[in-house]
Amino acid sequence: MRKLFCTLACLAVLPYAAAQTAAAPAPVAKKAMFWKVSSADNTAWLLGSIHIGSKDMYPLPKEMEDAFESSAALLVEIDIGHVDMQKMQAMIMDKGMYKGDDVIWNHVSPETRKSVEQFCAKFGVPVEGFAKMKPWMLSIVAALLPMSKMGMDPSLGIDKHFLDKAGDKRVVEIESADWQFNLVSGFSDEMQEKFLVSATEDAAAMQERLKTIQALWSSGDSEKMDTMLHETSHAPSQISKMMLEDRNPHMADVAEQFLKGKDRAFMVVGAAHMVGKDGVVSILQKRGYKVEQVALKK
Repeated sequence: MRKLFCTLACLAVLPYAAAQTAAAPAPVAKKAMFWKVSSADNTAWLLGSIHIGSKDMYPLPKEMEDAFESSAALLVEIDIGHVDMQKMQAMIMDKGMYKGDDVIWNHVSPETRKSVEQFCAKFGVPVEGFAKMKPWMLSIVAALLPMSKMGMDPSLGIDKHFLDKAGDKRVVEIESADWQFNLVSGFSDEMQEKFLVSATEDAAAMQERLKTIQALWSSGDSEKMDTMLHETSHAPSQISKMMLEDRNPHMADVAEQFLKGKDRAFMVVGAAHMVGKDGVVSILQKRGYKVEQVALKK
């Protein structure tokens, strides 16, 4: 069940990555999806997360670990270690599954059914196992399956890494599992079907993108990530807006609360929320804070 909620924030984060090379002879400091934000009296750290990771992402750069150690609070989208799984199971059965003899094929077009069947054939899973799922629920599964097939795991996500190390630090949920659940399950029937089609039709390209997403994350090329998110995603624009841009101002608000206080905060949210003109980084810059992408020594 935890995989479901780890996946919500990264559905749109499937970019193509390319390593940068220095134009000048002198070595150029490496960067990451990691920023330092300064107010007159305080500092906050912003780290773009890959929610579903792999072992070769670790160890993380020392600059990230040091910034985390120096921070009093960890800000995350959801604290997956404290999700009420019994409650979530009940919500999924109520809002994510058809009841009685009803099945998904009664609610989607023959073309959508064909797309789902092709997806299942590609990944070697029985289509019958998905028949009771509503389109939004099946969309989540379709996004997660290629990652799992490649050996990627939510337990190796960047936010999970820091949650495991939080210890006595204050952990602040920016959203909640309930809130994310209600967001994605609340799409209209039409939008749910479009979401499902985009998730299943993207499957072939998804695995190739996943092979390069870690390189993009490591390179810290926020402009390329933003470009790829908007140019390669097949998700309906309304869903992309609801999943990304509409959530960013609140994330920036939470960071700003700490910038105006005394406790240093370390924020870890999906990398897609950090980049672009509507991202958290840009929002805080527009509010007058000094924002610097952190240079890594190695």
